[in-house]
Amino acid sequence: MTVLDESLPELDSHTVEFLEDPNQLLGRGPGDRIAVARGRVGKEFFGYETVGEIFRDDRLQPRSPQFYIDKGVEGGPILDYLVDGNLSLTWPENHDRLRPLLMKGFRPNRIKEARENIRGIVRGVVEAIPDDGQLDLVTEMSHHISIRSIATFIGIPVEDVPQFEHATVELRLLGQEPFWPGVPRLETALETVREYSERIVELRRTTPQADLISDLIAERDRGGDEAISEAEIVWNVAGILLAGHDTTRYQIASLIRSVADNNLWQELRSDRSLIPAAVLESQRLHPATPRQVRVAHEDLTVDGVELHEGDVITMNMSGAGRDPAFFTDPDVMRLDRENRFDIGFGYGFRYCLGFAVAKAELEITLDELLDRYSDVQIGDVAIEPTGVIAGPAHIHATFSR
Repeated sequence: MTVLDESLPELDSHTVEFLEDPNQLLGRGPGDRIAVARGRVGKEFFGYETVGEIFRDDRLQPRSPQFYIDKGVEGGPILDYLVDGNLSLTWPENHDRLRPLLMKGFRPNRIKEARENIRGIVRGVVEAIPDDGQLDLVTEMSHHISIRSIATFIGIPVEDVPQFEHATVELRLLGQEPFWPGVPRLETALETVREYSERIVELRRTTPQADLISDLIAERDRGGDEAISEAEIVWNVAGILLAGHDTTRYQIASLIRSVADNNLWQELRSDRSLIPAAVLESQRLHPATPRQVRVAHEDLTVDGVELHEGDVITMNMSGAGRDPAFFTDPDVMRLDRENRFDIGFGYGFRYCLGFAVAKAELEITLDELLDRYSDVQIGDVAIEPTGVIAGPAHIHATFSR
């Protein structure tokens, strides 16, 4: 049966209330839950299996620079970044050419080496937790772990991080609706990261190392612009910093919060093999990318709703993760869950390039905290709802030895 547009409810998911408890607004039972609504960015789908089908449907593709050109972006750092440095949002032909080159920098031996480096970074941050155990999980912990980890992974000295770490948390403004109020801050942040990226690329050109930046320079030396342009090297270094900071800092903090809120600290202390399950569950309950946007490239029907070529739709990851038709006890963190949330890092050829680095950061941070502390209590939480990327601005926590 085809669902008429005018029969769809209106629902604003870009709110703290929705991110904290989607089913309060969608409905808690499979039979009375909203499956699709009219949202800020087109029709918005909330069912887990429907979101999975959208991920797998080649007729529905990620946004491209055209999405922002249609908004009125005519040039400058935003369009430069989208075209030359955002693997998810660049033109499809750029994505298909650049992804294999970038994937070489995330090869298994590099990930294995990175895990030890990440553990050292995490330990340094955890050892700085005050003696009274009180801190902000975001500003005093996950912020530093995520940017230091991704920066050093691609070949940036950790002492350089203060030059750009307050700019790399602004990427969320790219997916914010309404878009234009955040543009001045976003442009300033992009320029800051680009300028640093230019300096480190030039340094690696004269002093190459075994890192991703040097790899990209070598690819250009071999293949010229047909392989990767100078602008693409600079903007992809910037893009990896941007993509690897905000999302992971949100997810690390939300992981610790989810474990504490569900009284699972002691169980995880006694059985560390459950840590990967806790990571998946935290992505399900509090995804750092609570929405993904797609554009229809031809007419089709999704979950009974007609879409036309050019229509923009939203996959609501927060709603999908709490779908009671797929997840038993959808609002509870369960480490024995059979149906796993397996779309937290995307799907297929658009799967998150740095997922293994992010996963390592999450697992190692929880492991190190479990080693050091016997319990944790969560206090005040402040959420930034924004857009495609969203999460906690502050989470006050108290750790006990």
